Amino acid sequence: MSAPLLSVVVPVRNSAEFIHLTLNSLEELDKRLPLEVIFQDANSTDGTSDLVRARCANHPNWLHFVEKDEGQSDAINRGFERSKGRWLAWICADDALFPDLAEALLEADRTDADILYGDLVFATIYGLIPAAGSEQWRPGALAGRRLIIQQPGTSWRREIWFKMNGLQKQLFWFMDYDLFLRMETANARFRRVPLYLGTLAIHDAAKSSSGSIRRLLEVFSILWAAHRRTPRYFRLRPYLVYGIEYVIKALDATRLVRRFPILPKPLHVLFWAVARPLEKNEIEARWKVQGPAVTQWFQAFSRRA
Repeated sequence: MSAPLLSVVVPVRNSAEFIHLTLNSLEELDKRLPLEVIFQDANSTDGTSDLVRARCANHPNWLHFVEKDEGQSDAINRGFERSKGRWLAWICADDALFPDLAEALLEADRTDADILYGDLVFATIYGLIPAAGSEQWRPGALAGRRLIIQQPGTSWRREIWFKMNGLQKQLFWFMDYDLFLRMETANARFRRVPLYLGTLAIHDAAKSSSGSIRRLLEVFSILWAAHRRTPRYFRLRPYLVYGIEYVIKALDATRLVRRFPILPKPLHVLFWAVARPLEKNEIEARWKVQGPAVTQWFQAFSRRA
């Protein structure tokens, strides 16, 4: 059997409430390209393992490993060590990949691109919201601005992953940003497509919703490492962006903001003034065209089997 075009690693632990979305989206993608899926299950105890095992039984290229790991970054590294695909990607067990990824990846495979990425949708309790922060990459954009590439839906060639030696195991929140920054330093070739390729879940249990000071220190540390590698890309902007974001998340976690919901609004205005999304209008225009199909796919994926 020839190697799959894409290997997707899914780190899972007690994800039974959300994982049907991920499983359904991967099954649809499996119909459209040669796909390998590797589930790294950190000894789930809530029925997740049974759900994954049942789906894997129907797909010879879906593999399920139940084992203790040293955290999510370690689990992802383990999965890719087992992978065979020419292209690699990972998603969390509450995210989804959209079918348009198949066509985009088939086209990228015929180019010299090392990384393929597109637009992202935030899945919130209020519905689907297109992420306004994605941008066309240019030299130094990741180090000088912020994380302009959303990880769900992003794929990269096998060779660049192993050249980077995978993820740094000690990272908990910004392992994707660190990976893309190291790829930027290594002069990798980035390819952006004007398509919605995935969703990122936003809810109280999602790791990305955390406002921990450790999260802020982690992103500052990887930015500083990138700026030491390539001093000409140093800018204050990304430190300000993530500093303001920390304050917003910390404030959102307090009871005070529930009583006075207007409090974070000036901070949100300041955040976007500093982050300065360059493609917001284009992304919103694309959403008007592509949004109905994306919403239909998401609703179908969200149905429990």
